[in-house]
Amino acid sequence: MQNYFIFFLSLFSICAANYKNFDALQEQPALQNIRQLTYTSMGFEKAGESYFSPDGKTIIFQAVPKGKEHYQIYTLRIGETMPEMVSTGKGACTCAYFRPDGKKIIFASSHEDPDLDKTKQAVPGYKKDNSKYSWEFTPYMNIYEANPDGTELKGLTTGPDYKAECAYSSDGKQIVFASNMHGRMNIYTMNADGTNIKQITFEDNVYIGGPFFSPDAKKIIYRADYEKEHYLQIYCMEADGKNKIQLTNNGAVNWAPYWHPNGEVIAYTTSLHGHHNYEIYLMNIKSGVNYRLTYHPTFDGLPSFSKDGKQIIWTSKRSDDKTCQIFLADFLLPEILK
Repeated sequence: MQNYFIFFLSLFSICAANYKNFDALQEQPALQNIRQLTYTSMGFEKAGESYFSPDGKTIIFQAVPKGKEHYQIYTLRIGETMPEMVSTGKGACTCAYFRPDGKKIIFASSHEDPDLDKTKQAVPGYKKDNSKYSWEFTPYMNIYEANPDGTELKGLTTGPDYKAECAYSSDGKQIVFASNMHGRMNIYTMNADGTNIKQITFEDNVYIGGPFFSPDAKKIIYRADYEKEHYLQIYCMEADGKNKIQLTNNGAVNWAPYWHPNGEVIAYTTSLHGHHNYEIYLMNIKSGVNYRLTYHPTFDGLPSFSKDGKQIIWTSKRSDDKTCQIFLADFLLPEILK
């Protein structure tokens, strides 16, 4: 009996190792040289939503410091192990991004909330059914500009509403963001100095957000639940909000879209394989061809590309301790998407 147990234990170990290798093989050749960039040993409960600096040598991301509840913003030089906090350490933060010239960063923060130290009631936000994943529309969440080291912090927006999910246009002249400043979540643009705020979507009964300018700054991709509440799909529109086109239509939750530098391919996160197994997909928005990029049996999402398209970073629970951390890989665009 003991010999049978040893045999089946060995067989299980072999199968488990092959399953792990199968995941890696499925992700090749599009993803190569996968490595983890952030760890709980850096002082984080978890980390995620990361973006490259223009030179591809640094990432900016959000992480929850050990023992804390809310995200702060950090930068990390790729290959190094000492992240630098560039937010104030107060309030909640999200959605950091480098200006295309690398001389400034933006991020959203609630550190100037006048009631920051008071116990808060539940705030509105997005949550899919009974999913553990959710995000709040934090009051006094405003967009700030700073130097890459966090100095010379300056507010670009003000007020008690939620203003976040911000990103620069490729020329650095405009910022696109999401806000509920007029009662419901909608998408806005403004000049990079915070002037000339324009509302470009006018939705009353849907959740809409997560916008990014295309590489030529002529289009914007975003997520919205136009068809069924909480079931987000990916959409594309002109930079002025006109000519909306639906890109995904799969009955799943799809979010965190991001442009490949060629302007024809996007990466996005989907629950197509279950709400406990989010994966990253690629899509050629002209041909409509989809390509599954990640195969690890856990969470993979929030992808973004380097400026040259040769690398990709994303948030994953494939870390040994199963916490959300940031991973980096060399990226090769699949032929089927070209």
